[in-house]
Amino acid sequence: MRLLRLAWIGPAALMLLALVPSAGAYATVGGVVTTCSTRTSCDFVFNTSTGTGWANATNTRISFQLPGEAKASNNLSYTTYIGSLIGTYTYWTVGSFLGTDVNSGKVVYGTTDTNYTITCHGHSGRGGGCTYTYTTDNGTVVFHLTQAELTSTSVACSPTSVRVGGGKTTCTVKVTDLWNSTNVPTGTIHLASGRTGTFSNKGVCTLASGQCSVTWRPFDATVGPVTITAKYLGTAAFWKSTGTTSQGVTGGG
Repeated sequence: MRLLRLAWIGPAALMLLALVPSAGAYATVGGVVTTCSTRTSCDFVFNTSTGTGWANATNTRISFQLPGEAKASNNLSYTTYIGSLIGTYTYWTVGSFLGTDVNSGKVVYGTTDTNYTITCHGHSGRGGGCTYTYTTDNGTVVFHLTQAELTSTSVACSPTSVRVGGGKTTCTVKVTDLWNSTNVPTGTIHLASGRTGTFSNKGVCTLASGQCSVTWRPFDATVGPVTITAKYLGTAAFWKSTGTTSQGVTGGG
């Protein structure tokens, strides 16, 4: 077992971590906090026996539980890449995660920057694979707490197909709160179409009752389909999100 140093931002520290190792292989890595001597770091003891500890993630997911919380938050979105191979069996792995703390409903996000060592057991020597264990050597987890709830943004345009030379469509954007649907997001939407047309009000609108609309006209040389993207910029209470739709355009060329 090895110690992992944790850096954190906010009133609590991360308790759980699941790392995604090299391509095609996944490890279940469990651990517990042993000490939190300062407000900037804690010591972890990790083990790599499947089914032990609190962390349990495969593919691109991460789980965690904060000190004093009753429930673990599972299946946060987690992406990672192998920065480099250090020696023969030690990897430097960098990743980032984003999701909701199920105890508070607020968005949490952060990054990982970790070295781990792979040990092969029982290789047959005739094309057979290894049974691997993964030992965390050292690294950091930067963990950010927010006061925002996760959102989803959708955009739909009507009519769904227009002609160049005067055709236009109205695009309506809706933003919903994924944690509590009775909370109505506020804030600003920015729309873009990859320089294939123009929006009213330069593609900016302000949410009212969770939605807003603009019109879009294609350039004369545009031919569909065109992807229209709506970006919700978020607020202190609602996390940013993005939605897209496909708009048909005819008569260009």
